Amino acid sequence: MKDLRSRLDETVCIGIFSKTTDSAFVESAGHAGLDFIILDTEHGPASWETIHHHARAAAASGVAAIVRVCGVDAHAIGAALDSGAAGVQVPNITNAAQAAEAVAAARFHPMGQRGVCRFVRAARFGEAEKADYFAAENEKLLVLQVEGIEGVKNIDEILAVPGFDVCFVGPYDLSQSAGRPGDVEASEVKDLINRIADAANAAGKTLGIFTDTSGALDRYRALNVRYIAHSVDVSLFRDAIARLVKA
Repeated sequence: MKDLRSRLDETVCIGIFSKTTDSAFVESAGHAGLDFIILDTEHGPASWETIHHHARAAAASGVAAIVRVCGVDAHAIGAALDSGAAGVQVPNITNAAQAAEAVAAARFHPMGQRGVCRFVRAARFGEAEKADYFAAENEKLLVLQVEGIEGVKNIDEILAVPGFDVCFVGPYDLSQSAGRPGDVEASEVKDLINRIADAANAAGKTLGIFTDTSGALDRYRALNVRYIAHSVDVSLFRDAIARLVKA
């Protein structure tokens, strides 16, 4: 199977966010056919030990694990990649300097200055050949989130930073930044999303977004969004149980 980075060059990929501490949810999501699952350490309870278990579960079921860290934190970004995850997602990028800092933390020389330890899960605990390990790690997916008005104002400069793969729109944080918290369908929010999409498409950068409604999928596909995170595992589980109870 092609890796997620290669599939994004060819087609729309669908994933979800995960806020559970039970790796069975992650494994079952892979068996269901998802392209990726975002292991959320920004708004989720998972420890780094749990993230390692989640990464194993994802690998076992063929879904790409992407770890969302809490911000531009070199230690957290490196730890996410050391877990063996397929990539890392960094929230709330507001300017080019932050984007460059995230790239430096996620890439080894010559692309960045990620901390080096070969005795981690990503390097098969030291078994991986050094040159192969460093090269492969520099190919892992790096997703940068733009989710505020300041980031939108600086979008062209952010997109010009080399070394990251996906520009991800966070509609809920964007709605708060626009003074319409939670109203992701507000015209002001849609306009900001469109501005990011236009800039990303013009720059040839893969575009990603979060949605929790199936009705938005067609609109986002029309914007050439290829990395679509649709809702959250625990919410999807709750919705399924609610439908069962209602039936």
